[in-house]
Amino acid sequence: MHRRRLSALVFALALPFPLLAPSYAATLRLCTMESPVLPYITPQGQGTADLLIRMAAQELDITLIYQTAPLARCREQVRSGIADAFPAAPYIPTLAAEFRYPLQRGEIQTSHAVVSGRTMVFRRVGSSVDWDGTHFIRLNTPVLTPFGTVMPREKLQSLNVPIDANGRTMAANFQKMLAGRADVAVALETHGAQLLMQHQFAGKIEMLPAPFLDENYYLAISPAYYDSHAQLVEKLWDAISRLRYSPAYLAQQRKIVDDLLKP
Repeated sequence: MHRRRLSALVFALALPFPLLAPSYAATLRLCTMESPVLPYITPQGQGTADLLIRMAAQELDITLIYQTAPLARCREQVRSGIADAFPAAPYIPTLAAEFRYPLQRGEIQTSHAVVSGRTMVFRRVGSSVDWDGTHFIRLNTPVLTPFGTVMPREKLQSLNVPIDANGRTMAANFQKMLAGRADVAVALETHGAQLLMQHQFAGKIEMLPAPFLDENYYLAISPAYYDSHAQLVEKLWDAISRLRYSPAYLAQQRKIVDDLLKP
C-alpha cells in the first residue's frame, strides 16, 4: 500500500504544472463611453477598435469586461485603477502622465495604435466662420467640443479661442449649432460624417476640408494594471500591432464600418 502511494506521488510530481492546478485567464476591465464614437468604439464593445482589442485579447486568453461611463469619468476610473483600460486614447503629455502606452525607449510606437483618425471642423450652413488649417476666421462664438475630450480642447486653448465643452455628445453639439448657440464644432471625421447623414442634420451642417487634428489612438492602460501585468500588456499591444493589418481583422473591420455607418 505504501509503495502504491509513493508511486502515485512520484507520478503527480512528474505531471506538468498546469495539470496540477487550473490556470486562470487574466481579466481586463475596459471603461468605454456611454455614447458611441463611430465606427471606432461603442458602449457594447462592437466598434472597429473594440474588435481589434478583442481579437488580440482572445489570443492571450484575456477576458474583457466592459463598463460604461461619461468620458471624463472613464479617464478618472482608469487613472485611479477602478477600471484597467480605455480602448482608444491619444498619446499626449496630459494623458501620458496618467496612463500607460506602448512605448519603446520612451517613444510611442505608432504601429501599436488601435486606430488612426482625423478631427474635423463642422460648420452650420450659412455661417461665415472658416478654418484654414491653422486659424479660425471670423469666429465670434465658442467652438464646441465634447465634454471630457482632452486633445481638441488643448489645441483650442493654444489657439486662444472661446470654447464650449459642456455638450456630452457630438450630436448634442450639432443641435447647439442648429439652435444658433455656436457656428462651429470639432468632431472626429467618421462620426461627424455619419451624423451629417441623419435627417435632422443633413443639409444644415457641413464639414470643412482642412483637418483640425490627425492622430493615432491607443489602448491606454492604468498604471496599477500595467505594474501587475507588464509582460501581458506588452504582449497585448504587440498582438494589436500584428493583427491590425491582418486579413481576418480587415474583413471584419469592413463589415463593421458598413453596418455602423449605414444611413
